Amino acid sequence: MSDTIVTVTLNPAVDEGVALESFVLGDVNRCFLSNLDAGGKGLNASRVIRRLGRETLALGFLGGVTGAMIRARLDEEGVPHAFDEVEGLTRLNVMIYESAARRRSRIYLPGPRVDPARLVELKARLESVARRVVVLGGSLAPGLPESTYGELVVWLKAKNVRCVVDSSGAALAGALAARPALIKPDVEEAGELLGRTIAGDDDALCAARELQRLGAESVVISQGAAGAIGVGPHGAWKAHAPSVLPQSTVGSGDSMVAGLAIALSEGGDLGEGLRLGTAAGAGTAMTPAAHLCRREDFDALLPRVRVEPLRAALR
Repeated sequence: MSDTIVTVTLNPAVDEGVALESFVLGDVNRCFLSNLDAGGKGLNASRVIRRLGRETLALGFLGGVTGAMIRARLDEEGVPHAFDEVEGLTRLNVMIYESAARRRSRIYLPGPRVDPARLVELKARLESVARRVVVLGGSLAPGLPESTYGELVVWLKAKNVRCVVDSSGAALAGALAARPALIKPDVEEAGELLGRTIAGDDDALCAARELQRLGAESVVISQGAAGAIGVGPHGAWKAHAPSVLPQSTVGSGDSMVAGLAIALSEGGDLGEGLRLGTAAGAGTAMTPAAHLCRREDFDALLPRVRVEPLRAALR
C-alpha cells in the first residue's frame, strides 16, 4: 500500500528542445523542430509517478511567466502541485540536437535566487501532506547552501520519512553524510563525485559500494542503454534495459527515479525498484525531445526488463 510520494524541485526549469542538422558557432542557425516542456528532476519524477497511477505532490519554487508555464503543464497532466512563488524567472534550459553529428548540447541557466529562509515554507508544506517517501531532485537554486539537501534529509528522517536524492556535485555530496535512503547518480555524476571515470559493470559496482560507504543506504548508478547497477543493504543487482529505438534520453534518469520511489513507497526491494525504474527510463528514451514515458510503453516494456543478482550478471 503506497501513500503520496512527494517530490521537491528547488530549481525547476522550462526545457526547450531544438533540433537542427548542424549547429554553427557565430552564425545564424535555423531549427526544424522546437519543443517546450516542464523540466527538473523531481518535477519530472512526479509526472511519471502520476502516469504510472500513483499519488504524488510536486513541491519547490517557481517564478514569473516560465513558472506559470510549468504550473499550466502540470495542471494539464493532472499532477498535483503546491509550489511557492519566488521573485525572478524560473530558468530556461536549452537542449540542442544535431542530427548530422547525432550530438546533444545543453545550455543551463542558473535560475532565480532563493533565500534559505524560504525553506521554512517548504517544510510547512511537507508537514501538511501524508508521506513516507520524499524525492529531492535536481540542482540547488542560487542562494541555497550546498548543505541544503543534507539538512532536509536529517529533518525528514527525524519524521520517519525515507529520502531519495537525485542530484550531482556538491549538492549530492552534501546529502551523503545524512544517510539518505537512496541516491541515483548516472555514471558521469558518480564519476564526478568520486573523481574518476566509471566504465562498465565492475567499475559501477565498486563506485556504488564506495558511495554506500560514504553514507547512502542504497545506491543506483544508471548506465543509459546498458541498464543500471543497484547496491543496497541486502544485496546488489544488475538491471538489463530492454532494447528500444532511442529518440532522446532527456528525462530517462528522472523516470528511473519515479520507479525507484514507487517501489520504496510500496515496500518493494531494490530489485523491484530497478525493474520499475528501468522500464520507465526506457519508455522515456523512446519518446522525442523532452517528452516522458507513456503508460502503455511502460506496461509493454516492464516484462522485458531483466534484473539479476550482480554476481550472476557479471559472470
